[in-house]
Amino acid sequence: MAKEAVFAASVPSGFSRRQGQIVIGFVLLSAIYGAAYFLVKHFVKLPSDPKYCSNQKDTAEPCYRPDLFAFQLSSGIMQIILATTGFRSWSKQRTAVKTPEGRLFGFSEEAEYLNAVIILFQSWDFVFSLTIPEHATPVFLGHHLLAALTAWFSLKYQLVYYYATFFGGCSEISSVFLVLCDFDVYFPADRGSIWGGIIFFCQVSFVFTFFYYRVIGWFWVSLPLWTDVINVLKNNSTTKLRAERVSWFLIVFLGMNVILGLLQVYWFGFGIVPKILEILEEE
Repeated sequence: MAKEAVFAASVPSGFSRRQGQIVIGFVLLSAIYGAAYFLVKHFVKLPSDPKYCSNQKDTAEPCYRPDLFAFQLSSGIMQIILATTGFRSWSKQRTAVKTPEGRLFGFSEEAEYLNAVIILFQSWDFVFSLTIPEHATPVFLGHHLLAALTAWFSLKYQLVYYYATFFGGCSEISSVFLVLCDFDVYFPADRGSIWGGIIFFCQVSFVFTFFYYRVIGWFWVSLPLWTDVINVLKNNSTTKLRAERVSWFLIVFLGMNVILGLLQVYWFGFGIVPKILEILEEE
């Protein structure tokens, strides 16, 4: 069982301590993307759905999108890291940390690492999404930017580590399945094949895990978050437990929590549910 979190009035910036790792991780992830892109473009020759090659002049030739393959592979690696780290940390902390001060100001090595990975991945995702039309939408780019900024503030001031493990880690469990679902969109599997069965399992798992973690779980965990922030602001605990004036960040974090939470509902209601209904109608 994890120990109650430790907090102090003066803490060093977590970002300063982790920024070297973030830069190295960004470079390594870009190298993985580059290697996957090169292999698919020159050796593997994996054909994609023709509708994602609208600029291809010769429609008789197979459609190749090494950028989509490399992006899905790179994203999948990061989603697994975020999901496993977040789930492991959340499982240990959720019953061990019992006070509002511990949940908002307590330190966790795993949560600090998780925040660093979030900054690395969301900033990388933002930059590389700009080069891929299918990902360069205002909603997705805005999500990446908000998630990266929230994680940066949390890491810099070492705040809300307890909640970061859920919102930044557990919520990505559904994304592990989504990566494979999206892979099937760009590189369709043969229905009835073993790979097709795996994709179907991922589709079902994605819907359930998204609803559980990103809709129900998101708002269920948000309730104690709001209660904790209101209590520490009312008791003026922020000035006692942090030398910096961080009350503003707690308020901003609540705002980010609402915006990102509404995004989850938007994606579920206007993206996932219509797709489910479309599949059921086809059956």
